[in-house]
Amino acid sequence: MRVLLMVFPTRTHVYSMAPVGWALAAAGHEVRFAGQRNPREVESFAETGLDAMWFGGELDIARHRQLQVEGDNAMQGRFRISESRPECYTEEYVRNVYEHWVEVFRWTTPEPLLDELVRFARQWRPDLIVWDPMIYAAPIVAQAIGVPHLRMMYAADQTARIAAQYRDLRASRPEDPAPDPFAEWMSAAVGRFGADYDPALRHGVKTIDCHPSYLRYEGVDVDYVPARFVAHNKPMAIPRWVLEPPRRPRVLLTLGISNRQVLGVEETSVADLLNGLADLDVEVIATLNAAQLATVAKVPDNVRAVDFVPMNELLASCSAIVHQGGGATIGNAVVNGVPQLVIPGTTWSERVSALAQVKRGNGLLVDLEQVTPGSVREGIQRLLEEPGFRESALEVRDEMLATPTLDELVPEFERIARCR
Repeated sequence: MRVLLMVFPTRTHVYSMAPVGWALAAAGHEVRFAGQRNPREVESFAETGLDAMWFGGELDIARHRQLQVEGDNAMQGRFRISESRPECYTEEYVRNVYEHWVEVFRWTTPEPLLDELVRFARQWRPDLIVWDPMIYAAPIVAQAIGVPHLRMMYAADQTARIAAQYRDLRASRPEDPAPDPFAEWMSAAVGRFGADYDPALRHGVKTIDCHPSYLRYEGVDVDYVPARFVAHNKPMAIPRWVLEPPRRPRVLLTLGISNRQVLGVEETSVADLLNGLADLDVEVIATLNAAQLATVAKVPDNVRAVDFVPMNELLASCSAIVHQGGGATIGNAVVNGVPQLVIPGTTWSERVSALAQVKRGNGLLVDLEQVTPGSVREGIQRLLEEPGFRESALEVRDEMLATPTLDELVPEFERIARCR
């Protein structure tokens, strides 16, 4: 069987999809990444050990993030897909977010790219396509050549959430003659290749989800295939200290913020956060790049500052983690049974994921505008001192470890591929 993997070309997305490629390759199948090239992430594909091919022009990630739709930015404008407050899910919000993101997906799927991909797919003849929720070229190609396709999540399912909200909005407005912009776009896109619209173009025949069940939305039109999370970090030699048992509780701090970012009423810098943890009886591992480290006049004695360290291996010895709420970081923490303090970003599903963890009991949330050295310190202390967080984290870990592995799911993927 030949399997085509199509993913948004950034490290997090590539690493999230690599495990299903490994499982299929280990079962004897031919697996290959295909899509647009991001010159900064070519190495990420190579690090997976899987073949990769590039089509179309280079993907301009910076332009993608700045894409304006009717004068508003789909990622940083007034109507963000990362919004988590139910009271904000007004008709105006739902329409704007849904229409904005359809336009984003359309922009990242230009016709010349589709023509190249379909031409290649007809030649190579994959039996199955696995795709990232950001890459709608994939289901178009699958429909054009008549093969099944599976979507694979890298974080909570925001596209399914907003699609369900838009579906419910249209159902409540039967007099509204406006067509669904997604169905309209997809019908035209597959029609160019002689194919018809299929509802599976939206979320795949099925959706592989390697995240804990509490991150899944209810009431969405998605057939999920739960799978165990597999950690994949940048390959490197593991420093010996990572594997040595810590003498006191170890806390990983990985925020990706700089001292130029305003986090609250007053500016909170990396140096402030580290100094706020200086007298805690913990060992802090802080992942800081050179620019961030340059802002810290003196690293506290209980802090080990590193540019990068394999997260999965380090978390095995950690008692808590502070992070921004990305799907891969959550997955790494979950499989290691580590309580989490999330300072959520605003790109995708960071805050809804943090809220779900608070409800489940294995984590805490500190919003950006509430971040101070004191609030982060208090959150870490609670995670370490209140046993309920650790108990819930271990329960979530055990639930994840009881979920089928991607290796165990390969026969199901083979069955789907035969249903053409």
